[in-house]
Amino acid sequence: MATPFIYDHLEPKHIRLFQLDHSSSSDHLTGRLVVLRHPTHLDRTIENYRGMCRKWRDMNFVKKSGEAYGYDALSYTWGTQLETFPLKLQLTGKTYKDGILYSDGVVQREGITDIHRNLYDFLCRLQKAKYERFIWIDAICIDQNDDQDKSMQIPLMRYIYHEAREVKIWLGMATPIEEEALASIPDLTEKLESKPHSDDWEFEDPGRFESMGLPPPDQPVWRALGLLMTRSWFDRLWTLQEAILWEKSSVIYCGDEQISWEQLKVFVSTMNVHGLADWTLPRSVATVVGVTDGYEAISLIQKCKNWFMDADSDADWGLPLDFLLNVIRRRSVTRPADMVFAMLALMAHGEKSRITVDVSLPVERVYFEFARYYILNELDECILNHTSSHTRREGLPSWCPDFSAPETTVSLASKFHHGTELYTEQFWTGFRTGFNRNGQWAKPMVRNRQYTLIKDMPASKRLYQEGKYDLSHPDFIQVVSDLMQLNVSGVLIDKIAHVIKPTDALATRVDHWTEDNLEKIVAWDKECLSLARKTLRTGVGIPTAYWRTLIANALRVSDGGVLVSWDEHGRTDYCHAYKEFCAFIDLLIPHWATNYATSVPDLSAEVRFFLHRFIEVTRNRCFFATANGRIGIGPADTKPGDDVRVIIFCPTPYILRERGSVYEFIGEAYVDGMMYGQALEMVDQGILTKERFSIA
Repeated sequence: MATPFIYDHLEPKHIRLFQLDHSSSSDHLTGRLVVLRHPTHLDRTIENYRGMCRKWRDMNFVKKSGEAYGYDALSYTWGTQLETFPLKLQLTGKTYKDGILYSDGVVQREGITDIHRNLYDFLCRLQKAKYERFIWIDAICIDQNDDQDKSMQIPLMRYIYHEAREVKIWLGMATPIEEEALASIPDLTEKLESKPHSDDWEFEDPGRFESMGLPPPDQPVWRALGLLMTRSWFDRLWTLQEAILWEKSSVIYCGDEQISWEQLKVFVSTMNVHGLADWTLPRSVATVVGVTDGYEAISLIQKCKNWFMDADSDADWGLPLDFLLNVIRRRSVTRPADMVFAMLALMAHGEKSRITVDVSLPVERVYFEFARYYILNELDECILNHTSSHTRREGLPSWCPDFSAPETTVSLASKFHHGTELYTEQFWTGFRTGFNRNGQWAKPMVRNRQYTLIKDMPASKRLYQEGKYDLSHPDFIQVVSDLMQLNVSGVLIDKIAHVIKPTDALATRVDHWTEDNLEKIVAWDKECLSLARKTLRTGVGIPTAYWRTLIANALRVSDGGVLVSWDEHGRTDYCHAYKEFCAFIDLLIPHWATNYATSVPDLSAEVRFFLHRFIEVTRNRCFFATANGRIGIGPADTKPGDDVRVIIFCPTPYILRERGSVYEFIGEAYVDGMMYGQALEMVDQGILTKERFSIA
């Protein structure tokens, strides 16, 4: 029986690098590990600089430019874990010749470790290519059976990928047509870039493709490209952080073909510009809301890379917590706790250093600790507005998001819209149900004066540097760690009286709606409108509160209708847009499939905005009426008798359910007429009463 490889215990800031023995056969893969101190230049502590000075040859090897210097890193997915292959490992010492790292050949220990199929396939590819460089691979360079080793190595991944000479992206093995599709990307990009983009593609018209020198639409290469874009690499959270962090070059491998990251990035951008991206995807991906494909993933990665690299000029910045919260839950991981651990590499160093990585903790505790940290440190984005999901882990408090489950709704109070951060002036017109900008109900802050002179820092980061919450304020949220509860100050503003459950018609992307989708939307709208008229005691007209509720009082602020603001003072009338939207759907029901592509561009910008905002707001949300004659939109599982409460310093009302001496948190809500501090004014007037209560 083969002897298992026994990993050594590393000193802090040290990593292992792997070198494949390309002279071995694919049946008996072998390789060696060496240990070196990673320079971790983004860590600017005195202790780190002292360590780098003591191990200056390690630092020189990593940082020096040139083909012979530095190491590579692998970004891949583990894939199925049912099939494993043996890898013979040797731990050796290291030596340097002319600053280049070599194994000294002195074997300190050796043994067998098991690797999974996807990694085995990649190592066989490297072996055929006579690859000799040192490379960092998580499954090999981290002791996967030692929680202490993983807890020490995971925080270093930020630096490992950032300093890698090249990051190799392995998408997995490929069919011949998929290899052909990958190889064709540069040529397709060149042909698409040479022609002006158009929105009137007839995807079944071979003449259009022929005129651009492209393969006919029925050629397998197009579907193969779509299949490549559904590879699991594109929706994994670990690969997201690995892709964002590299600073130098990257090559994408699939089967026996390869292209550069830059080539794929330009191709994706060109396909999006021409409106061809979704057309290539399998219907099972293209029609479902919330599924991350390669086109979307690469666009997001590039956006994050730009943000991260700009921030890195200060070497202490990463992606803001609020942005991360909006990104991570659309990705997938194998181990649920990795939803938090994989995020740490993307956080600013100062924030990351205050969160302890302990992979031995239960998942529920990891999520709770991150949520607790988030509540106490994030100024703009409230975590209570991100709790929606179809499933929840047992043992999580009701107010804590299940980070392993995608959000089922678009947050009503997020400052990010379609992944784009709203401009400061737009965000400050957002909901402020539980606070005001100034005065008694303003968010309590402690100013840190030493940072206020940094004028060129982005606003979202400057705010974090200038101050933090005053945790001593009596109305501030208190996190009770041993009970995993929140003690909050708030106001009961109403009770739920009637609920209309969400329609499932909005679970499909709008360009793949069917007649059945449309009929369900019409029926749901009519039922909601009837309840609104009855509750508001209006006649047969369209109550202003109703159409405002359907779009959460949004306001279009760009010609494309992409960015939104909020109409706090009710100056914009979208009633006509609502009526045109209803008429448009009634018109299309008999022949939706053939009319959609040509009819949508003919809609006015206001109607198109209303359509997309209606979908965002009402998807997976119920419509409700309250006992005191208000209407609103809330969580899908809202029930009659639930409380509608304001939590001090939080942006929206929330639905809570009484459970003895504590409350169960159901989710965020929009309540017309109560989104801009009106409840606080009623407290000042003595109409409503502020109280302290607990959420478990």
